[in-house]
Amino acid sequence: MMNDEIKSFSKVAVLYGGSSSEREISLITGKAVFDSLQLKGVNAILIDTIEPFIEVLKTEEVSHAWIALHGSDGEDGKIQSILRMLNIKHTGSDPITCSITMNKYFTKSILQSNGFKTPEYMVVGLSTKYEDIVNELSEPFVLKQCSEGSSIGIFMIESREQYLTHFSEIVKNNDWIIAEQFMKGDEYTSTYLNGKALPIVKIKAKNHEFYDYEAKYLSDETEYICPCELDEEIEMAINNECEKAFKLFNVKGWGRLDFFLDEASRPLILEINTVPGMTTHSLVPMSAKQAGIDFESLCFEILKSSE
Repeated sequence: MMNDEIKSFSKVAVLYGGSSSEREISLITGKAVFDSLQLKGVNAILIDTIEPFIEVLKTEEVSHAWIALHGSDGEDGKIQSILRMLNIKHTGSDPITCSITMNKYFTKSILQSNGFKTPEYMVVGLSTKYEDIVNELSEPFVLKQCSEGSSIGIFMIESREQYLTHFSEIVKNNDWIIAEQFMKGDEYTSTYLNGKALPIVKIKAKNHEFYDYEAKYLSDETEYICPCELDEEIEMAINNECEKAFKLFNVKGWGRLDFFLDEASRPLILEINTVPGMTTHSLVPMSAKQAGIDFESLCFEILKSSE
């Protein structure tokens, strides 16, 4: 039966690399996925989309694409649209879902309008006064570029000087910018696989103000706890709400939702990721392992969900 399943994927292209600010993480994710698919016996090739790749997809007669591109290259809907125009099935969500969830402001707005909780925030621009942000959110607060991942373009702000410095850096990128309430405490994440939320992971970013790029990918001091130490009934209720959020955005195949908890143990949702990382520090493989799914099987399950 497994051999028949594998044969149904005549040629799989693992798309990785690209030119976004998350290229280095994507290279690691893509290589790990490629190696795992090969171990499963899948006829797979690696394609770095920083090079011309559309003609390669056609000449190689690719039937399926495993999208391992992070940031705008893989999560804003463009690559999904291209693959659909080429009649190539792909992992993950459709172009509309990807384009909406890639933008933190749109995601938070839709969540709030549908009864979900998210940390308080406001859109900021060139005319925004620092005093208005502090009056709304207090200090410290978090400044975020809306269409970046891996905590790139995110800064803790504790003074006017910091705000002006970091705002001037990211405003050049022609993207939405939000100021968001700073949340104390541990961060959590819920993994979504084929319609079901997997065990929650608790994140303790030691020696970091928040779970930033260094804490995510470089630090060996960040602590990941799975099982997450929450009461079983509470975890079940949280994952039930996370599943509803995933379904609201029509997330397909797989995804990851990051959140804090309020006093009532209800999730305050930060964002939804449609192409999460798959590195040694990544949370999706960790959650899947707790659910009894090894890395090779996880990569293959995601491939099987291709549409």
